[in-house]
Amino acid sequence: MWKRRSKYLFFSSAVISLFIMIQMGMYVSEKLSGVALRNVFDHCTSILQKFGMGWMAFMLDLLVVSTPLLAVCLICKQLYLSRRLYKKLSKLQDAALTAELNETYNGGIESILVVSHQDPIALTMRFVRPRIVLSTGLIQLLDAGELEALIRHEIFHMKHKDPLKTFILVLCSTVFWYVPILKWCRKQYTAAREIQADSYAIGATGSAENLGSALLKLLRKNRTMRFPFTYASFAESSINYRIKYLIDPQAELAFRLPVKSIMLSLQVVAVLSVLFIGELL
Repeated sequence: MWKRRSKYLFFSSAVISLFIMIQMGMYVSEKLSGVALRNVFDHCTSILQKFGMGWMAFMLDLLVVSTPLLAVCLICKQLYLSRRLYKKLSKLQDAALTAELNETYNGGIESILVVSHQDPIALTMRFVRPRIVLSTGLIQLLDAGELEALIRHEIFHMKHKDPLKTFILVLCSTVFWYVPILKWCRKQYTAAREIQADSYAIGATGSAENLGSALLKLLRKNRTMRFPFTYASFAESSINYRIKYLIDPQAELAFRLPVKSIMLSLQVVAVLSVLFIGELL
């Protein structure tokens, strides 16, 4: 159920965002080349100018131009901050613990980085080759069973490249802010992936007890560190859903649909679709 739900959420967000971006690309290409291309934004501009609302046509042009620029800025910021922090964390590496955990969980393959830091840190970062980052403060806080459950949780995120997928949805919801359903999809996708990671950890360890205990310890510690870029973290999101799942893994947890956001988003997408179809006809 959770795997299917996360796929639907990701696919829906990607399709909506791709449709709008393609139409914007066609609109900009027409303006630059002078070659007529059928697109909804050109049709919207014509309607606004026809009714003497040239200033709104200008605002639409500004929106079309600023959207890809915002996307590029967010991507560059994400890559810069992620790379910069990873370099800093690498300088704090605890070589002995890093080698030990990689040998235990990955057959010696370097996918876990242990850093010397008093705060409990547990996250998966980087896009192309995700890596799990743990702190010595975290290792001291958890017992062996709890640490294994947490690492199995992060291994799921690492194997499925969740930092990249999550960032794509963050990018879509931020760039296309006028389609509010994208923000809801991103939040629910994150929840679904966290529950899937918990399920993977439970299956690998054979019990939900250690995973639940690790989660509660980190929540009580209440010193989880936040970073200014997208990553997958063990105890920073979807806590209520995860606790319900840990209590009863067989329970059906229904997401509450945001009626207002859905209606507004449907209106935006519907208007764009109708204009596009009308232009084609």
